[in-house]
Amino acid sequence: MLLDFNGEYIKDQIVSLEHKHAIDLNTNTAVDQFPLAEDEFWNVETLSILFQATTNTQKPFINRVLQGRSKYGSGKASALSYLKYTIKFCFTSSSQKPEVLDLIKSVLKSTNQAKILDKVCWHGNKYKLLRDNMSDVFFNGESEYDIYLKNIVDSIQINDLDAFQEFKILCKLKLINDLMFNYVQFDHIQPLLKRAESSLGGLSKVIKVESSVAVDDKAITVISLRNCNQDVKKIIPLLVTKHYYNSHKKQVKKSPPEKTLHLIIDEAHNILSQQSVREQANWKDYRLELFEELIKEGRKFGIFLTLSSQRPADISATIMSQLHNFFIHRLVNDRDLFLLDNTISTLDSVSRSLIPNLSRGSCIITGTSFDLPMLIQVDELNDNCKPDSNDVLLESLWSVKTEEESA
Repeated sequence: MLLDFNGEYIKDQIVSLEHKHAIDLNTNTAVDQFPLAEDEFWNVETLSILFQATTNTQKPFINRVLQGRSKYGSGKASALSYLKYTIKFCFTSSSQKPEVLDLIKSVLKSTNQAKILDKVCWHGNKYKLLRDNMSDVFFNGESEYDIYLKNIVDSIQINDLDAFQEFKILCKLKLINDLMFNYVQFDHIQPLLKRAESSLGGLSKVIKVESSVAVDDKAITVISLRNCNQDVKKIIPLLVTKHYYNSHKKQVKKSPPEKTLHLIIDEAHNILSQQSVREQANWKDYRLELFEELIKEGRKFGIFLTLSSQRPADISATIMSQLHNFFIHRLVNDRDLFLLDNTISTLDSVSRSLIPNLSRGSCIITGTSFDLPMLIQVDELNDNCKPDSNDVLLESLWSVKTEEESA
């Protein structure tokens, strides 16, 4: 399986499309989608990855959402019953909360029925829900609810929901109930809902949740992230890796394994970097820990990792130290060269001195599979086999063609 950040291998590169499954993900339009089985999507680890849940508060909250779904059922009928129960509970409770009104309205908005409660407001002095600003009707119990809301709430309908929409609604309803019982603090869970709202548009275009997923029997699967936004580029590699890692481990019954899985990550510094400052520290640690586990333990299950990067110094030192073999092309950055000195014990000083001056196609290979470091020249691929990564020829692009050349 090849993770392709720049869309360089989704055509006939490496092998023909007859033997390749190319998935071109796009967060703008749903072109191709990565398939996930329902039981894999409705999993606390998967959902925590998708929505970058914090370990101490948000992940346990997701787990409670899943427990409720497992207990009371799934689909739009169950979500509709949960919604009606929650509305009644909030309006008939003796201890009402101002936060829940906005949450209920947001759930109704997602079901295209926002007008049902558009006039209901919160009365700060009475600490009660008010029918509207022009009345003095407070919801103190079931009598007011039965008179003014029961028939309206009973008429609510929900259209068919995809997995992402169902999860969003269940999270909001669970948060409402937890707030009513004082189980959680609103500020702790709200960021999870915000991330879910902002990322659902992109994630739902690149992930397809199915009742069952057919086994991919082609030699190689290429997943292109070229047309994905930055958030999805961080999440999908982690999700895909976990998917293949866990499914392959389940298939391995013997030692040594009779089947191998090879995970290849092009431009690996995009997801294995410790330098990222745009994400939470605990989320970055979780992402790196998964790949560190894979590179440490994967060999037992026949899982192998191949990394390609122009900036190896940005990759986690733990991951770099676990790599066995290296194909080193030209590097000139001091940080990258310093990393080689401290990571690759099989690289001698003579070979090391050649690295900044290697010509195009030249490569030093070293590692546990080689007795000595070797300098080789890699043959250039045919044009129809090359990755889509050719340099722009500015002289040709900017030159003015004569009439003869144009003809």
